[in-house]
Amino acid sequence: MDRTKTLLSLFDPSGFGLEIGPSFRPLLPKSAGYNVETVDHADAETLRKKYSDNASQIEEVDYVSDGGSLLDLIGQPGRYDFIFASHVIEHVTDIVRFIRDCEKLLKPDGVLVLVVPDKRFCFDALRPVSTVGEALQAFAEARTRHTAGMLFDHINMISTKAGSITWTEPDLDNIELQHNSELARREFELAQQSDEYRDVHGWQFTPAHFQYFINTLRKTGYIESGVKSFRTNNHGSALKYEFYAILSKSAPPCTIPDIELLKAAERDLLVISPSGDAKDADATLRLRLANAEGELLALRNSTSWRLTAPLRYLKARLAARG
Repeated sequence: MDRTKTLLSLFDPSGFGLEIGPSFRPLLPKSAGYNVETVDHADAETLRKKYSDNASQIEEVDYVSDGGSLLDLIGQPGRYDFIFASHVIEHVTDIVRFIRDCEKLLKPDGVLVLVVPDKRFCFDALRPVSTVGEALQAFAEARTRHTAGMLFDHINMISTKAGSITWTEPDLDNIELQHNSELARREFELAQQSDEYRDVHGWQFTPAHFQYFINTLRKTGYIESGVKSFRTNNHGSALKYEFYAILSKSAPPCTIPDIELLKAAERDLLVISPSGDAKDADATLRLRLANAEGELLALRNSTSWRLTAPLRYLKARLAARG
């Protein structure tokens, strides 16, 4: 699969945009003619030293972030047609503030394009999904650093499968923890004594759980954006470890009951088997059904699905009459 082609098909990259954290792998390089600004954790010179093997791919950074508010850093509301962030949202310290900042930086019909790791198929596999309450707590605290507890969980539960940090198989065969609880304890205690920023995955999601998470934040008034479109990667794809969500304030309100979203999120987790039995036909089918269901949730909530509802009803009535 051509990942770049897939990502560019999700939104219109011809407008003026912001790419967050491109490092040495920008999706939208300025050198290729894209009209974008970039924000990263360091300036270009520092990044070229850090990633010396890929220095030629690093472009000038417009804004250097210390983990604080993007809106405060850029200071220009309504500036962008799109914001693209690949494997960023799981790192932010305050996920509610991050989305709200992006909403303010975007034009009214702008889109936030997110590439999100699927915890089932990466080193977060053994960690629980993140809750809305945890996100609201971070927001209430105006958190700019990950908590010591998050650091402990990250170190204590990070895993690999057959030596790889991502995989495609729906099972836990050959999973190994990379650290031990003693190391996690030491880092936990050090983190309590220092304000130094420590980068971890603070948030873990499956596709359906992410849709529930965003819908709940929107419904409770903490963000304005909903899921405008959504895509997962097929079983067997080398990109199974990530999914794609396009958020926008112009997305229609979600009409799917919370209980259905939560049941779908639970089924996401049930497709992962603790043993090699997951390699049989039934397990493969369960994974494909879960993937299809996640995309169907977004489709059912889309504008096009609502507009064509009368046609589907009429077709069903005609079919019933024979």
